[in-house]
Amino acid sequence: MRSFFIAIALVAICSCGGVPYFDLRHPIYMVTEQSFWSGCEQDPTGYEACRASRVQQINDGVKQWFDYFGKANHPRAVILYSKNNLPSNRVNEDVIYLKIEAGFCGEGSFACYAYGASSSSYSSPEIVFDNSFTITPRRMAHEFGHVLGRDDNDVPEGTGSVMSYKLPTVVTPLDIEMMCRLHHECRMVKRK
Repeated sequence: MRSFFIAIALVAICSCGGVPYFDLRHPIYMVTEQSFWSGCEQDPTGYEACRASRVQQINDGVKQWFDYFGKANHPRAVILYSKNNLPSNRVNEDVIYLKIEAGFCGEGSFACYAYGASSSSYSSPEIVFDNSFTITPRRMAHEFGHVLGRDDNDVPEGTGSVMSYKLPTVVTPLDIEMMCRLHHECRMVKRK
């Protein structure tokens, strides 16, 4: 009986530590932290143009994944400027925070996806960029791949996968195939 309770406790503890699963049939919410706008106040194009440019970089990276879906079933990623604007009835309860923090991802890393209490003061998933110059569609597509459950270098080198370190390109049909193995709702993917 004692071993039964220990087994149940282990299952309960271990099941709490997994990465979040985002249902592609419902919006995925991303919230910008104040640090995400650092440097915009000195940007020669102006503060609002700088913010619009950064949001466009994020959207362009996410779009690489979602453009494989048909128009009727196109997943949505929503960028909000405050967590106070999050809908209370959202299906995807986890929220991805976007921020800039130099050195957070380790030496030589320009961006990373972090999840868990050790990643910051809260346990929500984060996409962290080293500085404003590292916010690019390709980097965002790579980090968003982690949001969707993909690992680094999880396909053979030379395939041009966005998840590759050596020869990354853009999101490819192979990237979508790998992601769809993790998401049962991928039957909505259109064929290119």
